[in-house]
Amino acid sequence: MDEVLYGVFAENVRRYLDGIDDGPHQPEELRRLVAAWRALLDLHHPAGRRGRCVGCAESRRHRRAMCNVWRVANAFFIRGAG
Repeated sequence: MDEVLYGVFAENVRRYLDGIDDGPHQPEELRRLVAAWRALLDLHHPAGRRGRCVGCAESRRHRRAMCNVWRVANAFFIRGAG
């Protein structure tokens, strides 16, 4: 994934997750789900010169495309949030 594109997606997803996790009266289940998403996205952080995420690095299908984890996060948290 392109570094600039990743930065835009990551910032928007973080902002969304911060927004739903912000508040003293959020249920514990919601806090755990947000923490799980953050951990999953951290595992799929693009790295290396090709910009592949660490979680998908062995898969040859993800040479240039955004990994599926980031596609799902974008679909649910960014496009679905508007």
